[in-house]
Parts: sequence; C-alpha cells; structure tokens
Amino acid sequence: MRNLSRKKRRLQDRLDRAVSNPLSSPELITVLENDIALLHYEIRDAIVSERNFKEEVAVGKVKSNPKYFYSYAKRFARQKQSISMLFDKQNNICSDPKQIANILQDQFRSVFSNPEETDLSAADFTPPTISKRFSESDLTFSGEDVVSTIDEIKPDAAPGPDGIPTILLKSCKHALARPIHILWTISFDAGKVPASYKNSLVCPLHKKGSQATASNYRPVSLTSHIIKIFERFIRKRLVHHLESNNLLCSQQHGFRSGHSCLTQLLHHFDNILENFLDGNDTDCIYLDYAKAFDKVDHALLIKKLSKYGIHPKIISWIESFLKDRTQQVVVEGQLSFAALILSGVPQGTVLGPILFLIFINDITHCVTSSVIRCFADDTRIMKAISHTPDMSLLQYNLDRVTQWSIRNNMSLHEDKFEFMSHIANRSNTLHQLPFTCEVYQYTTSKGILMPVDQLRDLGVTVTADLSWTTQIKAMANKARQKAAWVLSVFHTRNPTIMLTLYKSMVRSLLEYCCPLWNPRKVSEIQELERVQKTFTARIEGVQHLNYWERLKKLSIMSLQRRRERYILLHMWKILNKAVSNDLKIQFVLRPRTGYKAVVPPLRGGATTYHQSLYDKSFAVSGPRLWNCLPVSLNRIKEFDSFKRQLSSMLQRIPDKLPVPGYSCPNNNSLLEWKMDLTTLELWGGQDS
Repeated sequence: MRNLSRKKRRLQDRLDRAVSNPLSSPELITVLENDIALLHYEIRDAIVSERNFKEEVAVGKVKSNPKYFYSYAKRFARQKQSISMLFDKQNNICSDPKQIANILQDQFRSVFSNPEETDLSAADFTPPTISKRFSESDLTFSGEDVVSTIDEIKPDAAPGPDGIPTILLKSCKHALARPIHILWTISFDAGKVPASYKNSLVCPLHKKGSQATASNYRPVSLTSHIIKIFERFIRKRLVHHLESNNLLCSQQHGFRSGHSCLTQLLHHFDNILENFLDGNDTDCIYLDYAKAFDKVDHALLIKKLSKYGIHPKIISWIESFLKDRTQQVVVEGQLSFAALILSGVPQGTVLGPILFLIFINDITHCVTSSVIRCFADDTRIMKAISHTPDMSLLQYNLDRVTQWSIRNNMSLHEDKFEFMSHIANRSNTLHQLPFTCEVYQYTTSKGILMPVDQLRDLGVTVTADLSWTTQIKAMANKARQKAAWVLSVFHTRNPTIMLTLYKSMVRSLLEYCCPLWNPRKVSEIQELERVQKTFTARIEGVQHLNYWERLKKLSIMSLQRRRERYILLHMWKILNKAVSNDLKIQFVLRPRTGYKAVVPPLRGGATTYHQSLYDKSFAVSGPRLWNCLPVSLNRIKEFDSFKRQLSSMLQRIPDKLPVPGYSCPNNNSLLEWKMDLTTLELWGGQDS
C-alpha cells in the first residue's frame, strides 16, 4: 500500500506539472489521469485485502489465542475499556492515571476486614471425620511436577510483577524445572514465601454501574507465574484431601470439578418443581455478600484449615503466603502506592478460590431446617412452605446465617437481599388477600423483604411462575446485538470465518444453561432460531437457500437440535459420574438395550399444570431423550468418542424444525423422530 501510494503521489506530481505546462499534450494528461485512477482502485483493493487478511488471522485465533482476537475486535468497540476518569472522595473528577490508580487503591483497601475484630471462636465447630490423611508422597514436589504444571499455564496469561512471560517458561521449561524445584522445596520446608513473590499488581475490573465510581470496580491480582507453579501443586493436594474425605458440603457448586452453574440450577429448580407436585410453595431468599473474597479473615482461615485436617506444612506455607502481602493498582502503566493486604484471598491467584471455599464451608452448619446452596459467595436459602411455622423456620435460618457472617468477620448487604416466592396455588384465597405480604414476611436488620417477580440467578433470569419466556427473550436480544456487532466489525462473508465468529460469539449466548430452560413452545423455539436464521442468511453462497437447506449446506444443527444434544451430553456425564447427580437420576443396565434411564413416574395428586411443568424439566426430559439412543451409543465410556458418534447420528436425522412458512412433519424433537417408524433405521434399527 505504501509503494502504491508513493507511485500515485509521483504520478500526481507529474500530472500537476503537465497541467500547469501549456506545452503538455492532452494525450499525456489523459494517460496520467487514467493511471492515477487505476492506482486508486489498486490501493483500495490492497486495503481490503489487508483488512481481510487481518480478519482471517484474528478469527483463526479465537480458540488458540483469544487474547489476540479480542484485542483486534476491541479496536472497533464503541466503548473503550480504559478508565478515563474517576470521582475522588470529594467528588472531584480525576483523569490522571496515577491519581486514578491511587483512588482505586484506597477503595480496594477500604473493604478489608479488621484483624483486631477477629473472633477465633467462630472456627470452634465440630471437626469432621477424616479417614484419609496426608501421606509423605502428597508432600513431595518433583521437577516433573514443575514441567507438567508449566504445561497447564495458558499461553496468553499475563505476566506478574517480575515480568516473566509464559512463552519463556514454556520454551525453557526443562531448563528451568530444576532451579524452580529447588526454590519451592526450600520454601516449603521452611514454611516461608519469599517477600518478592507476595507483591501483586492489581488490574481493576469494572462490574456494573457508572465507570466513574471507584466502588464499581473489583481487583484482579496479577502475580508471578513462578509462584503460581507451586500454588497449583498445593491446590491439587488440598482438593484431593477435601474431595477424598468428602469435606466440602454438597451444596457448594463453585470452583469444583463436576459442579457448575448448570448443576446447581438444575438441582434448585428440581426441588421447586417437586414441592409443586406435593402442593407446597417454595420461598427463596438470595443473599448478597459485600466483597466476600476481600474480607476473608486470615486468622480464622488458618484455624479452619487445621480443623479440616490439612497437613501442618501446607498450613504453615499458606500462612506465610497470606501474611504481609502488598498490592499496587495499575492504570495505563501507572502504579499506585503500595498497600498492605490485611484480609482476603487474592483474586487472580491459584489458591484463592479453594481457600475461600474452605473458609465459607461451615456456613451450612447454621442451616438445619432449610436448604442452603452456594456457588462460591452466591448464596441462597430456600424452604418448602406448607404452613405458617415453615416460614418461621426459614426466618430463623436466615438469622443464623447473618450471625455466622458477623462472627466470621464478613459483611452482608442486607438491603440487597432478594426474596422470591414460588406459589403452587395462586387461586388460594390467602394469596389474594391485601394484607398477606404484611403478615407472612421475612425481615432483616434493614427492613422487610418484599417478594419480586423476577431476578438474575447465576446468569439466568428466573421468574416466580417458572416461566422461561423472559430469559429466552433476553438471550435472543443479547445475541442479536452481538450478531449485529460482528457483522459490522468483520466485513468478510466467507463461510468458514462467519461460522467461526457465529459459533464463538453469538451461538454461545443462546445456549448458556440450555438444559435448564429448553423451551417447548413453538413461539419460543422460533424466537431463538430466528437469530441463527438471520445470521446465516448473510453468509455468502447460501443466501438463496431456505433455512433447512442452509443448515444442511453449512453442516450445522438447528438450535433446537443442539439443545437436545446438550441434554444427552449432560446425561452421559451423570451416568459416568463426570458431574454430580444431584437429581438422583437412576440408570438400569440391560443386556439387549444397554443403559436405560429411569423416567420418574406420574405423581398422584399433583395438578395437571404442575405435572406438565415437571415433565418439561430436565429430570424427565433427560431420561426420555437418553432412552432414545441406540445401544451402540449408550455404552460408550469415553466422552470424546460419545460426543463424536452422537453428532454423527444426529446428522442422519432430519432437522426440520417449525419455522414460519415451512410445512413441518412434527415439532422436530428427537422424541418425535424416534416415534416416526419411517426413520427407525436411522437410529440403529427396531431393537434400539
């Protein structure tokens, strides 16, 4: 482009001289003008070619190097992520990066709990039974462990205060394994962490609200990869000890293998639906902790570690790891003043999440007559309500959790608590009386909790009547906005690039926790499908095809088919114990048909509406879909093999979902295709 621009500039100079010279021939001027016009088109084509090349490179690194991709995409974002200004304590506007860093540092250290207010008696709960103690092999750290741990580090992970990049560690892992092993062996034996590895660079991450308010940011620590190597070793030993002794409460789904937002939400809503079948209401109170990770009391944490039978050497090292830590906030390359960390587990470290789980683990001891569930610090208390005393028990457990927080030097945002009542029978006269909310209510120190009709629970919009219409509309709107942004930023319409962008940036928004809210209404199915239909219509080479033909040409499934595929994948994980089976789904092994799931029977006495709600839930639809699989699939023990063969089988089944203007043979569910005798051979024959 530079060469062409220089050539165009030279020709323009010649043209200017020729025009100003009365002796120049008109033919020469015409030739120069034509050459300049051709160069103009060449430069335009070169710019388009360069842009397309950069787009291809960026899209090609969506999965392998997402940091590169998003840095390219953010150049075209309407809102920049840098902090341009902040209000200080006197509400004066500050735009200097150094001042902004200091303001954020003051905010972050202001939330620390006061060590002088520690009540060590808060950790005086009955120690759990420990059957498997630490062995000598659990405390051994080898050079091979260093190499394998370096392999686990993400290639695009940012360096810490020492500036050592991951590419250096990965390229020289065998040469560096011995000195790193010597360093942390000495540190572990002495129970001391070098002071240089206890300084963190803090990157402020905006949560929500005004970007000019310091309290709307949370700190994420950048620490040295050298210490993270040994943190991973300690974490593996801690997790193995906790899981093998079943020390972590089953209600905790955060930061645990086999647990996720989906597993917790499935269990939560299954409980509500079962209460409906019994004719009971369900009251849920959602708690809100104030800076939970930053308020973890170090002295209490160390005492709790010993209660759970953690080896003294590990406790000693962790105590040194937490003690005398410092942090500096970084804003546009400017560092704030250094501040001593008085409490909390550093967010961004390897050990931080598991230490937080240990600290909050005994909160379940407070709740004896209700159900408490946690996803890290996101906590909710719920109870089936059949008569008035049940509400008193839930209030009692709420008070007990509040007292636990005070004893453990934590802080609750009681004014941000949310209360949702899932009512089984809204025609009940009691629920229609105007004074019901005043008589049957829950209170905190901030006042009365008023029921809400909808709220956000782990990224999913929940309504009191368990309707997913609001969630589906919100997801579709968000996906449409993202699709519009992708189409405006990336100019190419190449099928490979467009599908890569769609799968990684748009479709993922439409499938979050989809086994939970999988819709059955045709209108809701079409609401989601319309996003994919509109996006694929912009891909070159398939615009002239109808939606069914387009799916086949692009080798992609409808969103409806993919949701049922996700349900089958989760069922496989339950069968093979890859995820927690909180719903108690049972499987029966039969010689001829392989593993069959037990479909819950109809509940006698339940209303038709509540039984219909339950039949649409994962607890029923999951087993029914699983029982459609041929024996050749349901016996597979390797997940990748099962996933590959399942996708292969689904591609042989017609994917003709109900779309406006199309004549559909059925509602496109796998259950209905299975019942269609003309397609039985696609499933593996009559026996399967």
